[in-house]
Amino acid sequence: MTMKISASVSTMFRELPLLERFAAAARAGFDGVEIQVIDEGDPAEMAQAARAAGMPVVLMNLPLGDLFAGGPGLSGVPGREAEFASAAERGLRAAREMDARFVHVGPSRIPPGHDREACLETYRRNAGQALALAGRLAPDAVLLVEPMNRVEMPDALFASIDEAADMVRLIGSAGFGLLFDLYHVAMNGDDIARAWAAHGHIAPHVQFSDAPGRNEPGTGSIDFAAAFAGFRASGYGGWHGAEYRPAGPTTAGLGWLAEMRRLHPSA
Repeated sequence: MTMKISASVSTMFRELPLLERFAAAARAGFDGVEIQVIDEGDPAEMAQAARAAGMPVVLMNLPLGDLFAGGPGLSGVPGREAEFASAAERGLRAAREMDARFVHVGPSRIPPGHDREACLETYRRNAGQALALAGRLAPDAVLLVEPMNRVEMPDALFASIDEAADMVRLIGSAGFGLLFDLYHVAMNGDDIARAWAAHGHIAPHVQFSDAPGRNEPGTGSIDFAAAFAGFRASGYGGWHGAEYRPAGPTTAGLGWLAEMRRLHPSA
């Protein structure tokens, strides 16, 4: 079973201009790329750079509004439904341009004075609208929900893997799944093997960075060899997305990639 590893060009290779990062990821030995911030560049130019480098775009995020600036974001915020719809349409058009396999709907915070249940209902309706849009604009894409962690975002609408899995099951669509991020699971103090056993069957995509610190594997406490072996043993054949912030120059910290290739020789 081939182990496919993608690199985030939004968090990695940032010592290079955006459009040069796609070829850099290919030279480093990655199999594909992810784009978390499509507003960093032009989707058509990014799609062209990915194709020129022979790098499939595995995942991209919908635009997240003011989330990175400390605001509540869009996906589950009552009163921002029109803003979410606009972001979803723009993002899904970009997903079609880049032929992205997975589209992360994006996290949001529970705004002060709002009820979590109302935010969950808003998210459910927004996700349903995004699924309908995807059917028209990017029919091959699968939408994903990713939980954050309570340490860094205690007011996140989904602050645990179990909460996000509940939403996947509530929506109940083959076009909507769970994004399983080892970093957030570990930061919550959850057991990765337990979480995967409970929810891996609804998780078509995996992301990772070490915890704490969110840097490359080997800088924190996660046992990646054990985690990846567990995924493989369960029959998981999907992508493993590196979404970390390099502790130094990206290429200087890629020893873990060679080790993963050694442990999984079919990769």
